[in-house]
Amino acid sequence: MYVLDHSLPYIILGMPELSKYDITIDCSKQKICQNGKNLNKSQNDKSHSNDKNKQNVSLPISECKQINSHCSQTTEDQVNPPQSVTENKCELRKEVKDMIKNFDSVFSKDKYDVGALRVEPERIVLNSDLPVSLRPYRTSLVEEQEIKSQVEKLLQAGLIKESNSPYSSPVTLAFKRDKGKKTRLCIDFRKLNALCKSDSEPLPLMDSLLDKLSKAKIFSSLDLASGYWHVPIHPKDTEKLSFCTNFGLYEWSRLPFGIKVAPAIFNRLIRIILTKYKIDFACNYFDDIIVYSSSELEHWKHLKTIFEICEKENIKLKLSICVFAQTKISFLGYEIEQGKVSHNNANIETIKKLQPPTNVKELQRFLGSVNVYNKFIPQYAKLKYPLNQLLKKDVKFNWTNECQDTFDKLKETLTTKPVLNLYNPDVTCHVFVDASQKSVGAVLKQPDVSDVLHPIAYHSRTLRDYEKNYAITELECLAIVDALDKFYY
Repeated sequence: MYVLDHSLPYIILGMPELSKYDITIDCSKQKICQNGKNLNKSQNDKSHSNDKNKQNVSLPISECKQINSHCSQTTEDQVNPPQSVTENKCELRKEVKDMIKNFDSVFSKDKYDVGALRVEPERIVLNSDLPVSLRPYRTSLVEEQEIKSQVEKLLQAGLIKESNSPYSSPVTLAFKRDKGKKTRLCIDFRKLNALCKSDSEPLPLMDSLLDKLSKAKIFSSLDLASGYWHVPIHPKDTEKLSFCTNFGLYEWSRLPFGIKVAPAIFNRLIRIILTKYKIDFACNYFDDIIVYSSSELEHWKHLKTIFEICEKENIKLKLSICVFAQTKISFLGYEIEQGKVSHNNANIETIKKLQPPTNVKELQRFLGSVNVYNKFIPQYAKLKYPLNQLLKKDVKFNWTNECQDTFDKLKETLTTKPVLNLYNPDVTCHVFVDASQKSVGAVLKQPDVSDVLHPIAYHSRTLRDYEKNYAITELECLAIVDALDKFYY
């Protein structure tokens, strides 16, 4: 930020103003430039007087008033950007700035500024007509003030309305990581969810989504602002989504978070929209949309197309979380870069800090965290075999030296940041298998332009009880069949 000295009080410029006046700040060289011209004195001029060292950038009074008016409308997300934004140190390029300016209406001003998808209102179907009615939870004075403040904003945005419904689900506050306190408004729909009819909409497979990115070189990640709130609810079903507080009863006009069928409904609508426009350069996983291209010029066209779709379908994006035109991007817990994929550093740091488990529940949590990245670990089933024995029924939990070695080995394997290539359908595949008396394993590899083989994915599993009776030849054949079944493309 740069402080402007004017007849008005000091003004601190944020990202919108820095973009508008093309001001760039290079902290390493201690330079502030506008249109390529250095605005501040160089370090060699520090011997001059203090008055000469001070650099004032002044704007016309009308411009200052315009900035002051804009600053008063600064959103919560701009003041306190999430962690993912603060870690992104890449400056927005001119092409991105121009595109954001041209499609300003696509980006949400705050979490309550959401569009309504131009689709038929969704129905909430229950197995019983007997209403679910629960009393509100007791809350502290501070929590009640927070709930009341958020309810008022939801009312003003038209996302909820006052209700006299026979249905009633209680409200509570959950911890929000970026705020460091309980500020996330949650509705306890557990009783209502027990009556909801399930929706069989298939959720996207992560491996299938990653396979689509094998030939891409430029990526952008778009995040919908309060995604579920984009979905309108049929007037006949809004009463089912009522929630109670200590100061009134309200019902949702949009799809709320917490309802069992919400993920399936939302994912289906986004998928239908992308399919309707025959989009083959973007895919979604719930409210995360990744746009991928093989060149920069192509990527600008793709982004423009997506923004035009957002305008037509009344979709709002959250600018503070969006990432534009990067050669390396984080998506679904992975880091993707030009045909290569590795695990996300933040997730691995969490695993690295885990202490040895002291009971079965803690061991299950550890293995659950590691299982997400099993495709990066060679002979994973064989490696974790000692830990699996502790999960069996009627087995006393006894943490031995062998278990500790396995625990350390798994963490060490992940912290070395293994990198896999993304599957390329135009290149020959090579499958290597191995078998033992405990497990079978395989690795899928593909050659690069120099015919050097690189791993695409690892696979392994423990043997079933009857398979342990197989001869070694049969085990090798089992490993081949198992690998071909797993790596079927």
